[in-house]
Amino acid sequence: MWSQMHGNESTTTRALIPFMDWFVKSDNFKKYSLYIIPVLNPDGLKRWTRENANSVDLNRDAQNLSQPESVLLKTAFEVFQPDYCFNLHDQRTIYGTPDGSKGIHCSFLSPAADESREVTPARLKAMNVINQIIDCISHDSNHIIGRYGDGFNANCVGDTFQSLGVPTILFEAGQADDDYYRTETVHSIFKSLQRAIEVIASSDDVGSQKVLSEYHSITPIETNFCDILIKNVPSGKSTVDLSIMYREVLSDDILYFVPFLTGVNDTTVKNAHRIIDMSLIDAVVDFEISTGQKIISNSLDIQIFY
Repeated sequence: MWSQMHGNESTTTRALIPFMDWFVKSDNFKKYSLYIIPVLNPDGLKRWTRENANSVDLNRDAQNLSQPESVLLKTAFEVFQPDYCFNLHDQRTIYGTPDGSKGIHCSFLSPAADESREVTPARLKAMNVINQIIDCISHDSNHIIGRYGDGFNANCVGDTFQSLGVPTILFEAGQADDDYYRTETVHSIFKSLQRAIEVIASSDDVGSQKVLSEYHSITPIETNFCDILIKNVPSGKSTVDLSIMYREVLSDDILYFVPFLTGVNDTTVKNAHRIIDMSLIDAVVDFEISTGQKIISNSLDIQIFY
């Protein structure tokens, strides 16, 4: 299992620490071998970037193997010859249920092994583990657990390992309401890792139709959330809705969540982790957005036109 192949995705790494403590104390410690890479992308971690020091996304380098981190991971895979692979990531705050009523706390995926997205034996095994994970953590959380999209990309590591016949599970640590420290999510990923090991260690045989039925009943995720939605902002003789997203900015080793405007009356945004309705605020608001306005921030890499 490997975490933080994207340097700015640390939630699963934080969950690995208590998981490793639990594993060495469990009965499974003497039965099974784990190969864990807690931080695959240390340069990205230091700079708090998705890419590595060479500005390469390691999760698009599975075929080229152009980066030392990619070679290290592939070598570990070939030498260790795992029975399962766990690909640990964070997901952004933009994901919600299809109707936009709820945000997605965590999501999981048994990646496709080819363009046809056929359910191979390896995929089926991964699906079964995911079903058991969700059954476990759903009882421990009031939040929505989702199913990540399974579009195939051979350049992605999880898709590549799945295509090589090794059951691979994508863990995506998401958002729990306004818990931007992701404390709840860390706990959910910890429980997910625990349950995954327990399921793999058991010899229970589950029918393929039951596995498929349960897996496809998992809520699919969609991109329809923002961090802050400011509704009914006066603009001339009408009102507008403003979509705000946080940009994570690292400065002097301090991580800041900087809000920036991403859209006006964006119909793809159905909900937000925080909603401010200006029609319910008893105050005079002097705010107008005019056609042709351009907002530029070089420091935040923003160019928005209306």
